[in-house]
Amino acid sequence: MKTFIPLLFLLILSSCNKNPSDEKYEKKIVENKYSIFIPESLGATAELNNIASIQFQNLSEDFYVIVLDETKESFANAIKNNPTNITPDLDGYHNVIVSHFKKITQKDFKVYNIEKKKINSSNAIVFSMSGMNDNYPAFYRYAIIEGDQRYYQIMSWTNIPQEKKYTARMNKIIESFSVEETNSSINKSHLAKDKTKKEKLELEKNNSTEISYEKPDEEIQEIGSLFRPEIMQQEKIKLSNGKNNYQYTLTNSDLLDKDLENIKNHSKKIAINYYNLLKRTNNPFSYNKIIVKIIHRNNKIDRFEYSEKDIKDISK
Repeated sequence: MKTFIPLLFLLILSSCNKNPSDEKYEKKIVENKYSIFIPESLGATAELNNIASIQFQNLSEDFYVIVLDETKESFANAIKNNPTNITPDLDGYHNVIVSHFKKITQKDFKVYNIEKKKINSSNAIVFSMSGMNDNYPAFYRYAIIEGDQRYYQIMSWTNIPQEKKYTARMNKIIESFSVEETNSSINKSHLAKDKTKKEKLELEKNNSTEISYEKPDEEIQEIGSLFRPEIMQQEKIKLSNGKNNYQYTLTNSDLLDKDLENIKNHSKKIAINYYNLLKRTNNPFSYNKIIVKIIHRNNKIDRFEYSEKDIKDISK
């Protein structure tokens, strides 16, 4: 099983001389999910991951950070459909992520400095990984955090020679993370509250500002959580009759590669989620066909077309 992380690594030869410990941070909020502090020296981007709720980079420093999340229910369903011994809990989530990185790392893969801890009263596993990925010497500082309803991944990375330079910055980002789920039932102890308040006050001394982000589309989150492709793409194809075909392409999904017997049924789930997104975001919504295109690792391509009648039949 693969986490939905299409990795985009750039090796930049120049670096910034500014001391990361002296930098200012900004508070970022993803509505009804979490808040996190990000260094001001990082700029927002949409190029690192097409499902991340936030993603930031500094190319001159060769430094990147993204946050992903998925519901506990989606993760439980995903592993239920796969013949594995993975448990539907934080440890199981950690095992899936490590297995994924072990698979995509060509050589010298290591996992180390693994620590189970509390981050602002939420259960978490924090760890480091390194290895050669597409000829890039990658160092990752990773955290998996458990909310009431979701699992969160904080993934930061740089090149291996800069591990010591940026580990403190990575840890500071991770430690600033706070689950803000609506109706959260987490009981924070007085000690945890005091610690959280102290940490936030320290960060806010750096003149941090608060920025709100819109919630990612739940339909896209659902597709990503279920099938975990490396790449997902949407495309609108205009037709001469004035209508459009809407194509959704998934590339390199372990589940779809292994479960070819049920590929048609999987495509129906993708089509319905995509249709629900299009219907919600297009008013009025008129279309000719919903197309689901699945590109496998062996370069085989499956393509399924669904007319308006087909979608209605599937929805029954």
